[in-house]
Amino acid sequence: MEDYFSFLPDPIIVLIISYLAFRDAARTSVLSQRWRHLWRSTKNIEFDETLFMREVESREERELCRRDFIYFVRQWILDYQEPVVDMFRLAFSHPKQYQLEMENCVRFAIAHGVKRLDLDFCDPAWGEYNSDEPPPSFALPSCVYRNRVLESLRLYSCSFHVSRFNTFTALKDLSIGWSELKSFALSALLVNCPLLESLSLKKCWNLDDPVISGPKLKLRSLVMDKCAFIYRFTVGAPLLRSLSYSGAVSEFVFLNQPPVEKVELDFGLEPDIDYEGTYGDVIRELLGDLKCTTLTVCSFMLQAVEGTIFLSILPGDGSGRERDYAPPSELRGNNVFWRQQEPVSPCMIETLRIVEMKGFGGEPNELLLVKYLLRHGHVMETLNIIVKRQMGHGDADTESNSRSWAEMLQYYARASSGLQILIS
Repeated sequence: MEDYFSFLPDPIIVLIISYLAFRDAARTSVLSQRWRHLWRSTKNIEFDETLFMREVESREERELCRRDFIYFVRQWILDYQEPVVDMFRLAFSHPKQYQLEMENCVRFAIAHGVKRLDLDFCDPAWGEYNSDEPPPSFALPSCVYRNRVLESLRLYSCSFHVSRFNTFTALKDLSIGWSELKSFALSALLVNCPLLESLSLKKCWNLDDPVISGPKLKLRSLVMDKCAFIYRFTVGAPLLRSLSYSGAVSEFVFLNQPPVEKVELDFGLEPDIDYEGTYGDVIRELLGDLKCTTLTVCSFMLQAVEGTIFLSILPGDGSGRERDYAPPSELRGNNVFWRQQEPVSPCMIETLRIVEMKGFGGEPNELLLVKYLLRHGHVMETLNIIVKRQMGHGDADTESNSRSWAEMLQYYARASSGLQILIS
């Protein structure tokens, strides 16, 4: 490889290295004497303590690994000679003991005009479904608010001042996680970041009833992942193309919301199915108001809905061009409907090509729905079945049974001869 790049000047090689992941960039140091130090000029820097953690059990050994990480970071910052950093990521749990070092890392990135800043101070032990609300581990230094070229910002377990976000005049991508974010602060954030195109909120709390709405919003992608709010979630973003929601069942309100290309709904946080109909009513209303081209739902929704649902479908012809919007198609969630030969929506026959079912468990409602899709999906190309995962040792039989039911779908009659059924 050295011979292949020998004719290139060092700045070009550094540019090539900067396209590599940080770990892969470090591996180029073994290629030759010339490459030994070139990787240290990469413009994409990633300081992640997990890369220094070995499989150790004792607290003392882990602390030694953390010290090695801190030493490496210090030396890197001292030796770095490049004027500009494009991307800077810092992932370090329990930063209180090394507060000064963490602040120096952030100052280093800001001083080098970083455009993408990723600060993650979460504890891996918190887990995806932890209901605790740990206090922020790190306070965002004042120098960050003075960076007017920042285009992407990710803050996990950080405290910050939304009122100072008005300096982020170039910010397009924002992710906030494991933090308190009240509804009025969220509204102020949207006002202070007028160019924001992507917003992701993960494990935020005290949101109450968040409102993502405004005629001037440029938001195209919105992710709400396991955030804690109580009653309703309001969306009215005219340019929105992708909406992903994971959490408890809540009321959705759409304020003059145009059709969205891709919607994912996951109510897996709900512990039990509400067979008395409360969840079903909420979900039926949600599906009746929702307009999208691609909808991915969890198995919880299929089990919770027992009455009549109205599913709004935005047809297309497979070429990316939208056809005239049709009124909502009526689907009934009870078992009788799936067995009846009632009139079928044209989109089911003419345009539906890809269907994905997450958390498939082989429940009767799920099987009947799949039969219905196979029977009427004349142009379907892919049916992706994602089996409900094993959560513990006692669930191995359940997962195996779900997979068996999914494999049986291969033998069901289908209207589309080119249909592929994928099971994962």
